[in-house]
Amino acid sequence: MRRLGVCLATVFAVIGVAGGTASAKHGGVTCVLNTQMNAQNETTGSTSTGTGHAQVKVWEDGTITFKTQIFNPNHETFVAGHVHQGAVGLAGGIVVPLFAGPSSTSSHIKLGGTATPNAGTTGVAICQNPSRPR
Repeated sequence: MRRLGVCLATVFAVIGVAGGTASAKHGGVTCVLNTQMNAQNETTGSTSTGTGHAQVKVWEDGTITFKTQIFNPNHETFVAGHVHQGAVGLAGGIVVPLFAGPSSTSSHIKLGGTATPNAGTTGVAICQNPSRPR
């Protein structure tokens, strides 16, 4: 199975590839990556009670956008979110930072924006091989 991981404050992982829709702003969508986030998907042995979902879109013009919601019933501290690329069950390298600080302990966290991949990574490469180890 081909997977891409998203880690939000080292709590969550695993994104699968799905289809997308077009937008005049960025052209068509190259791929849409979706996840249901929970501690069971994390490779660090996390015991977080936080859950959520995230969507990362890679657009034809190379732009990467994201939306995420975290449900945080125990008001744990969330600091950052990023995309890992690697096989299911392994903590692959971080390839796209999504957000960093300020930290939040809110019970419902909604974030979105535009992200820039790390050097040596492109959105197209992630779409073509989301399980490539880093």
